[in-house]
Amino acid sequence: MCEKGPTLLNRRGRRVGLYLPNLSYQRETVLGREGAMQERLGLLSRPPELRQKLRQHGDFVIREHDWCPELRKIQSNTCVSYEPQEVAISHTAPGHLTPDVVLVPPGLPAPNVIVSCRYLIIRDFGVNWRHVKLAARNEQFFRDWLNRFETDKSLLFRIVGYSDCVGIESNNLHLRKGRAQNVFKLLGGNARARVIAVIAAPLRTFLTDNSTIAARANNRSVVIEFFVNTSQII
Repeated sequence: MCEKGPTLLNRRGRRVGLYLPNLSYQRETVLGREGAMQERLGLLSRPPELRQKLRQHGDFVIREHDWCPELRKIQSNTCVSYEPQEVAISHTAPGHLTPDVVLVPPGLPAPNVIVSCRYLIIRDFGVNWRHVKLAARNEQFFRDWLNRFETDKSLLFRIVGYSDCVGIESNNLHLRKGRAQNVFKLLGGNARARVIAVIAAPLRTFLTDNSTIAARANNRSVVIEFFVNTSQII
């Protein structure tokens, strides 16, 4: 089941932030109270599965959306330290994984599924690096998706940063936040306006275990979660 997230709509129709607890602040075009109420009336004629829910909250109208669930991850307290040359190799262009950018799931959603979710993973960040490697930025697959993100205005995004387990937790949290923020900066202006949140995954949560060099490289990553909240299929 998808999560619910609120958008705050200023009664005067001004731009206000999308605020989610523990998530980052993003600007979004808003309707104002009167506009929101008109939208409410308009939505009544739409199919129930496509309606947005509106409710009053003080001076604001809350517009609820269906969010995709985050990519499945594991919780683990088990940590294996780096092997010799692992750090040095992580700082090279080839790194430990090929390719650096992958898409999951690769297939189409099931029939009659309204919310279609996909996850673009930028992985194999250098150890203690927050920036995306030039080699990853130059992968044609990544460049093609960035162009799609910029031009397809039906897509919404949530960007989640990860790290491996090695090192102190405060530094890993810093890395997770920084990696997510740097991936956000790679998006074009149109795509940035449709980002719901830029966040760090909770500490001690990983995409996979940390038992091997490849697994740790896979955890040093950022996931761009993107979805269409309409009847369109990606």
